[in-house]
Amino acid sequence: MKTNLTKQVLPVVVFALATVGAFTTHAMNERSKTAAPIRGYIKLNPEATSCEEHDMCSTTNNGTICRVGLVPSGAQLFGKNSANECKVPVYKP
Repeated sequence: MKTNLTKQVLPVVVFALATVGAFTTHAMNERSKTAAPIRGYIKLNPEATSCEEHDMCSTTNNGTICRVGLVPSGAQLFGKNSANECKVPVYKP
């Protein structure tokens, strides 16, 4: 009787654990993609083709623009786009 119960319940338990693990892993991967810090740059010319590296920022829009020194009075920082121009808005981490 005991072996019969184990043969019926064990696959259900294993399946449930696998499902929970898959959802947890997926959620962690999504969170790490959105929260990854990126380098913030100052525009050195109006075309944004020349930039200078500064503080670490985030692509997650939390309503606070990333600035030099991470202070409100600092110059606004930008992320680079695929054309290597500093035009992408970045936010305070």
